[in-house]
Amino acid sequence: MTARQDALVEVVDTIRRHKLSLEEIAEALRDGPEIKEQRSSGILSRVFGYIGGIFVFAGLAIFIGMQWDVLGTAQRILLTLGSGFCVFVMALACTTNDRLERAATPLFLVAALLQATGILVTLKEFSHGGDPAHGLLFLHFVMALQQGCAFIARQRSVLAVTTIYFLTGFFIIAFDLLEVDHHLIGSTIGLSLLCVAWALDHSRHKPVAGLMYFFGSILFLAVAYDWLDGGPLHILFLALACGTIFLSTVARSRTLLFVGTLALIFYIGDFMAEHFAHDLAGPIGLILAGFMLIGVGAVAVRINNRYIREKS
Repeated sequence: MTARQDALVEVVDTIRRHKLSLEEIAEALRDGPEIKEQRSSGILSRVFGYIGGIFVFAGLAIFIGMQWDVLGTAQRILLTLGSGFCVFVMALACTTNDRLERAATPLFLVAALLQATGILVTLKEFSHGGDPAHGLLFLHFVMALQQGCAFIARQRSVLAVTTIYFLTGFFIIAFDLLEVDHHLIGSTIGLSLLCVAWALDHSRHKPVAGLMYFFGSILFLAVAYDWLDGGPLHILFLALACGTIFLSTVARSRTLLFVGTLALIFYIGDFMAEHFAHDLAGPIGLILAGFMLIGVGAVAVRINNRYIREKS
């Protein structure tokens, strides 16, 4: 399915979900004075709404921090976990009202932050020692379960992001407790994030696919470099960087192109610094490396123009 077909499916879904008529769509496409006024006022109200919400949240956080030492156990739990759950319920309610739907995304993020903090506070208040990793494992499991169920029910992209975040944290902590090699953990999680990004890229949640591509590719390449560094197979990192650039043409992802190009430039610079830093050929090598970097940048731009932008 092409990007145009994806956009068409998303437009049809939006029209059906909001019960828009053909007359309303035609009027909006004509871009009359009334539509322009509504658009500008809507943007302005959202900006002030977001800024005001940030100020309110920051003020409450500072006030709670100032009064934290004098609060009891129940009060601390209610202010963190209780308020977080209330905000989560408000976010769910906003998804059922077209006028309040845009407020759901920041509310879901605030709710996830408050609930995660509240679970930590609860565990700290009632814990009697033990490994803190078990508490973090419990936190990520509970939050992944809640966010995943909410995502299945509401199909919101922000819930997909939070679910992936808490699931990733859960598996990292679980593998670490099982004493799995850190390089194996990092490469597995990185590849998993890339697979998830591919699935999101071919769904209605395409806007968040770039974020998953970025973190997945960065994690995988960083772990691969650390794993191969100093060994006889160190040059394989060059193949992985080039493979990432090739994958960017298949996935039509500028994020992968950026990360792959950055990894390739980093490898070339590291190679030149290691082998020509204290040699007479060093300056010549740096000049050659500069031309190579210019070439890599030109190739990246050409790949973007020919295989990514045109196909998009």
